[in-house]
Amino acid sequence: MPQLPKRYCRVEFEAARPDEQGRNAKSLQGVNVRFSIPKYRGQIRGQAKISVCNLAGEDIAYLTTYMSPWIEIQKQKKIRLFAGYENNNAMLFAGDILRAVPTQPPDVWLECEAIGGYFNNLKTESFTVHGPVTVRQLGANLAQMQGLSFRCLCKEETAQKQLDNFCYTGGLSGSIKKLNDLGCGVFYVEDDVLFFDDAEPELKAGKTVRLLSEASGLVGIPCPGPIGLECTTLLDPSIKLGEALEVRSSRIPSINGLYYPYALTHEGEFRGNDWYTKLKCARFKYG
Repeated sequence: MPQLPKRYCRVEFEAARPDEQGRNAKSLQGVNVRFSIPKYRGQIRGQAKISVCNLAGEDIAYLTTYMSPWIEIQKQKKIRLFAGYENNNAMLFAGDILRAVPTQPPDVWLECEAIGGYFNNLKTESFTVHGPVTVRQLGANLAQMQGLSFRCLCKEETAQKQLDNFCYTGGLSGSIKKLNDLGCGVFYVEDDVLFFDDAEPELKAGKTVRLLSEASGLVGIPCPGPIGLECTTLLDPSIKLGEALEVRSSRIPSINGLYYPYALTHEGEFRGNDWYTKLKCARFKYG
């Protein structure tokens, strides 16, 4: 396996309102960060556990957060994590902090638990579209209303399906669930982006297929499963849910073929040993 480039990790905190000293943002790079970030196709609100080690005392005081009706009102804060390597890094998670509490000395970790779009989901919105309207346009309108970006990954046939009308009142989670109940593909939120994809991804002609092998980062032996396999690769922030992967293992050649990840977990510690992306993959019908 070729020598890996230098690791990269940056964590950002952003408060909804400035504090008494006028601060509303904090960016940390080079500190030790530990994280576990699961994702799956169809998720409405992603979750993450992110811990930062040995911060300055004033930073711990500023960032400590605990959402509870029994204590003083806390300022809402967002957290974003960027990780990978110097030549290949991306945002792995963006969400709202529900809990950020320091551990005991000597090595003090600020342990954060966050959920994507948590506070946005508490807002009640009314959303009405009178048709005919395509499912793609419906998703784009909903994303804009919720302050999300929108990406359509599905076939044109799926995207162009038309509805007579659509009415919804409630939070973000319920609106996306109602879109999924239409049976026109799958909608899911990942890092402030609303995705619209086919319920079962298909190989698209002419599209480049990523190779996953021991030479490109595959770690250990893939484990066969009822619909595909589970495997681990060195942390790769560019792997996306639903994209085509060609798995090529020299240890179990019988499982080699074309798959797509329906769930993954990024986990690691910047100054530790773990720095992995764990994948659960389904096999393409004709892969």
